[in-house]
Amino acid sequence: NFVTGLIIIISLGALVYGAHKNGFATSEGNKVLGGVCAGIGAKLNLAPNLVRVLTVLAGLISGGFVLVLYVLLWISLPKR
Repeated sequence: NFVTGLIIIISLGALVYGAHKNGFATSEGNKVLGGVCAGIGAKLNLAPNLVRVLTVLAGLISGGFVLVLYVLLWISLPKR
């Protein structure tokens, strides 16, 4: 459905924009794959492994939405 696809694209764009605006970055020192979860954990003062587990669970529940968001953040966030 076109409307559903459009809503998903707009949602992904808004989430990526929000991450950039709020100063999120990937972590080069504590990364497993792309450093996105470690960077989110550092910004929110959470354990990186907790963020990783929550990301995997959210990925399973969301039907791939979180995986696409992870890849977009991995590509676009600055590295620290």
